[in-house]
Amino acid sequence: MTTTNSLRLALGISLLAVLASVITSVEGQQRVESQSENFLGQFEPTQIGHPSFVSPHASPIAVNNSLVFVANTPADTVDVIDSQTRDVIARVDVGVDPVSIARRPDGKEVWVSNHISDSVSVIDTDESSPTFLNVIATVQEFDTARKATSFDEPMGIAFASNEKAYVALSSDNQIAVIDVASREVTKRLTITAQDPREIVVRDGKLYVIPFESNNQTQLSGGAAQDIDGDLVTFDIFEHSIRNNSKLSLGHVIDVIKHPDMPDRDLYVFDTETDELIETVDTLGTLLYGMTVDSQGRVFIAQTDARNDANGRAGTEKHGLAEMENRAFLNRITRVDLGGSGAKEPSFFDLEPLPPQQPDPADALATPYGIKISGDDSTLFVSAAGSDKLITIDADTGEVLGRVAVDATPRGVALISANDGSPTQAWVLNAVENTVSLVDVSAASNPRLIDTVVLEDPTQPVVKRGRKAFETAMASTTGTFSCASCHPDGHTDQLVWVLATPIVTRGDQIQPRITMPIRGLRDTEPYHWDGIPGDPYGGVNAANADGHVPPNSDINDPTTSTLDLINGGLANTMHWVGKTNTNDEGKLGMLTAAERDDMSVFLLSVPYPPAQRRPYDNVQSDRAKEGFRLFHIEGNGGGRAGVCGDCHRLPHLVSTNHPTIGMDTPTWRGAYDRFLILPQGRINLVTLQPFAELAEQGIPERELWRRTWAQREAFDPVWDMVEEHSTGYSGAFARQATLNQASLAKPITLDIVNALEQSAREEAIILAVSGVMIDGNDAQAVLMRFDGREYISSIGSHTQGELIALTREGKFIGTFTGHHGVNTDFDHPQPALWTLSPIHEQSGPQEFPNIHSEQLSMTLSGRHVDADAHIIVNGRRMDGTINLLEEEMISVELAERPPLGLHLLQLQTRGGLISNDFIFNVTAEAVPKRAPTLGEIVTNNGWENLLGDWVDVSTRGEFQVSLNWKIKNQLLEMSFTEQAGATIASINIDPSSGEIVHSGINPLGASITGTWDFAIEEGPRFDGKFLSAEGAEGELSIQMVPQENDALLFKIAQSNISMIRK
Repeated sequence: MTTTNSLRLALGISLLAVLASVITSVEGQQRVESQSENFLGQFEPTQIGHPSFVSPHASPIAVNNSLVFVANTPADTVDVIDSQTRDVIARVDVGVDPVSIARRPDGKEVWVSNHISDSVSVIDTDESSPTFLNVIATVQEFDTARKATSFDEPMGIAFASNEKAYVALSSDNQIAVIDVASREVTKRLTITAQDPREIVVRDGKLYVIPFESNNQTQLSGGAAQDIDGDLVTFDIFEHSIRNNSKLSLGHVIDVIKHPDMPDRDLYVFDTETDELIETVDTLGTLLYGMTVDSQGRVFIAQTDARNDANGRAGTEKHGLAEMENRAFLNRITRVDLGGSGAKEPSFFDLEPLPPQQPDPADALATPYGIKISGDDSTLFVSAAGSDKLITIDADTGEVLGRVAVDATPRGVALISANDGSPTQAWVLNAVENTVSLVDVSAASNPRLIDTVVLEDPTQPVVKRGRKAFETAMASTTGTFSCASCHPDGHTDQLVWVLATPIVTRGDQIQPRITMPIRGLRDTEPYHWDGIPGDPYGGVNAANADGHVPPNSDINDPTTSTLDLINGGLANTMHWVGKTNTNDEGKLGMLTAAERDDMSVFLLSVPYPPAQRRPYDNVQSDRAKEGFRLFHIEGNGGGRAGVCGDCHRLPHLVSTNHPTIGMDTPTWRGAYDRFLILPQGRINLVTLQPFAELAEQGIPERELWRRTWAQREAFDPVWDMVEEHSTGYSGAFARQATLNQASLAKPITLDIVNALEQSAREEAIILAVSGVMIDGNDAQAVLMRFDGREYISSIGSHTQGELIALTREGKFIGTFTGHHGVNTDFDHPQPALWTLSPIHEQSGPQEFPNIHSEQLSMTLSGRHVDADAHIIVNGRRMDGTINLLEEEMISVELAERPPLGLHLLQLQTRGGLISNDFIFNVTAEAVPKRAPTLGEIVTNNGWENLLGDWVDVSTRGEFQVSLNWKIKNQLLEMSFTEQAGATIASINIDPSSGEIVHSGINPLGASITGTWDFAIEEGPRFDGKFLSAEGAEGELSIQMVPQENDALLFKIAQSNISMIRK
């Protein structure tokens, strides 16, 4: 190794170490590039921040010769440890959220998948090379027309040879085949299952496991004629098709395992031909890790969900007790693929099977990382939920030994003797962000030798909260954690029977889909699962007709998440019948401090960056059309087809629906979530369209297209979903490596130019990690773009100078769009929505219009600073922001954009960017739209009149019902008495603007007239009736709210006291 290389190793290769020395002022420099020229003089470099994306891992640690390579996910580096001295000798800057590491067979390169950057960093590990321990190339692929990645969320990496590699593209459900020499994707292998992560190559075969493999469970729906009380207990067409926008009632609903539901768990390909050899079914539910031995035996670390163990909520009235506090079985699955096809799998249970229970201290929750010894004798498995490394006899499944390590061990790398017997295990503890060195020379007695601490920029309270979220000690039996059902802040894509309240007018616990915890901030109340965490009060699934009081503080969002945590720990995580309490006397595990920390953590987990947002951050025309269709025009069915009336900005969600009681589920992240609609009532293999998609692996786009009847004109909505902002510029995390080969590709400089443009606008911080080469000597260089030049400790360079050096072979560098430091709990994503309190939104969204004489718009917003950056259609723009009262803001643009629909965003300086918000530019002022019926009801405060009422005296002889027939557009009113029911519709006459009433009773008499909702005492109807015989008469009706949720119903000369049914 040269002296220069030795010095570089000693200094490390971290960008953070030189940040203070590279920050310079650029005021007074010449203006450049028209769209950024106004901002260059204001350019303020800041430190790099690291959002907590809670990314998954797949083999995140590897040994190459005497060096251990570790994915330091929080810091966006690969840390290199000398296995002899146990020192971190280098920190190599890679992409955002590195999650998987693989060594090329000849040991000359190490590849690292960057989950958020959608790239693979190639690190030179040839000690004779001047670029030793530097990134020399980036593997990625883009849709050049769209300027968007087509290499989304890479995970596991495996080499077939020194010339050919495979990369799992988890959210695309594909395996990319890579030519190592050219760094190009040559083909893609389709995985007809969800979320491939871990992949292994051994003896000419590629093995692939999908993480969300499912376990054949679904709701017990089917055709009416097929109801058998077992696999089919309710009419799927009545309760999944005709009633698919709210909780359907009047059915018997179970969670069952259906034999026709595909459950493909292992794919085996020939590495010569890339042809699929075999698939193996039913090996587990959530498949975390995999290893393969020399005999062709495949071992899978997995958790097997028991959501069917208490699934008979309808037929047998199951509840949480039947779960026995064992939501998952922690297992290693072994399947022998030697010889002629797969043998029957074996399951190594790490704990006694229910009804027996382990001592919580002995539980081995969430088996994650797994490796087999070179002599095929012993498995080494990290129990991520129990913070242990365990050894297992590969033949018998017996647990031989265990040793405690740090929080959430997810990766294992082995060092073996010449005979294949293991001597050391290196374990990455992902949440603690440490590496444990374990002596495993005696499999029955593994011993912790040392712990290497990695640099970690995670906010301490968020780190503590994540530990509480990931630990299985949150459950009474110690066998599962909060993360078991919400892995990596996402969803297990399963349906569960929990201790949720029985919904209004229901008679059984309704099964619920697992919701992501991503993006919880500002989406209270959390009524989707019937568990209130509500700072506003309102309706929920168990009180669909009433109005429950607030149970958390509107000024402290952690009180809402804390309510969820307390409810979950006392129910889902608690063994029914036990009475254990924590240090503040609350039922369930975890201390008060751990719960408080978790309440902050839950609000700190963002959605990953939008899947297909262009790297120049300019939304596509199709995405803009999608915004218009989704929020304004609808799917060709009038107002009933406007998705945005319920899935509202800022986060495509709304709450407090009368008569429904649930939150509207968000469309954010729909491209990575196939379980949709309340209770997953479309994801049934007994429903033919879904059965077809299940055979294809449930491609999300095609499944969600079913919700708009596959109408091609509405398809741009999917582009909106893929590009809608989750808080980040399209340039964030994007990368380009300058080397002699990449300069020949036009996209390389296109990406660099886009990164520079976004950096000038302060949407990102552009950093370069590279090496200056002079013959056999080299010098590591870390640069920051200051708006014009790249500044480093060795001087400054323009882009042109760096390109010239690259052509001469004197420079290799990777450009990465990083985030600013204001990305923590105290700097949430700004939120923008149409005028109204966020929790009272209903009906059409009225987006602002501006014109040449009026360049300001007023809207609702929170977490907005007066000095926030204004962004229009992805580009920063001059303007001013005024903060008004009651979460209202005024935004005035310096100049008028072109006529038409535009998208506004506001960005916290050095922080997150708001959701995309629609506004229109017109030639002149647009007349104000008339209010909808829903807005009239809400604005006058009469939502509490909705529901079903009975008279006090007889408790049922006279009944009144007032409910939405079409949300916010058409009310249906009925009076029921002995003679039958009078049914009437109430809507706005478009020609007169009056609220008209049209009804008929059982005797054939018609009732017509108008309503006045502005009367202070209560809404009043005045009209007439016309009998079947032609007799006419006057009729008046008034609904007068009373205290204690009562009603005085005045009709004709009668006053009827009523209570809610």
